[in-house]
Amino acid sequence: MDAKEFGRKLKEIRKEKKITLLDLKVRTGYSDSYLSQIENGYKDLPKPALLRKLAIGLDVSPIYLMNLAGYSDSYIDLENGHGKYEGYNPLNVEKFLNEMRNIAVTLPCTEEIKTEYGEQSIRELTDDELRRRLFDLHDLLNMKIDLYYKNEFLTDEKRKKVRTILELIFE
Repeated sequence: MDAKEFGRKLKEIRKEKKITLLDLKVRTGYSDSYLSQIENGYKDLPKPALLRKLAIGLDVSPIYLMNLAGYSDSYIDLENGHGKYEGYNPLNVEKFLNEMRNIAVTLPCTEEIKTEYGEQSIRELTDDELRRRLFDLHDLLNMKIDLYYKNEFLTDEKRKKVRTILELIFE
């Protein structure tokens, strides 16, 4: 695939996802004029590092964009090094997309509780309670941790709005 064809396809993906060039600029860190030049075929085919950023910004698989750009034996940037991708194979793509990784996440592991006599005490949470809290929207919204939605930081005001909407839905 040449640069013009790739650019056309990239623009098509962006428009299908209703993402503007300005949105993509924010998501990737590249200027909208540079991104426009890529989409219009005025730049060479992007290198894997740029394709990865574009994939994240467009919410598509980096493998998919690398394949579109003609990388048959490409490298996909991972957090701590490179993982070699052995050609396009839909089964491998599925495996890659569903692969699980362990990551370190820091969560508050205690909670304050009031006894029946009004005294406050601190209790350590079990591993099961911590796991549940990691995926419980109510707990996440109430924790003093940074939360994001589509790369946008959730302020206290936005958290309150989300809680209100969820309460309307579930209660």
